[in-house]
Amino acid sequence: MKKLIAVFAVALLSVASMFAFDLSGVKGTWQDAKWDADWTFGADGTIVLTKTSTGEAVYTFSEANVSNFKVNAGADGVTISFKCAETERAYSFTKPLSLNADLKMTVNPDWSDEDYNTTIKFKK
Repeated sequence: MKKLIAVFAVALLSVASMFAFDLSGVKGTWQDAKWDADWTFGADGTIVLTKTSTGEAVYTFSEANVSNFKVNAGADGVTISFKCAETERAYSFTKPLSLNADLKMTVNPDWSDEDYNTTIKFKK
């Protein structure tokens, strides 16, 4: 039994580490209607924040400007998290274990103890 658990743990860590530096498998756009914001996960590994109403790019998150990039799998689902010094915030996106394509998003600003938590809806 211990060997089975060890093999499963190694497999899980291997899968998680494959995604640790590559977002190319996550593609799509999710909308935060409260803030007129679209979050687009691109095939090139970037996350682009745009205004829903105008399509204007607000910020592009990439390997060059984020730190502490992590992918974690747990009981709540799969979570992608990272910190961006330029925006002075930490971000996390969780895909719950469900057939629903929506993501739970948390934005943690450096200057406040109050996080912004919402569910962003899948657009395309």
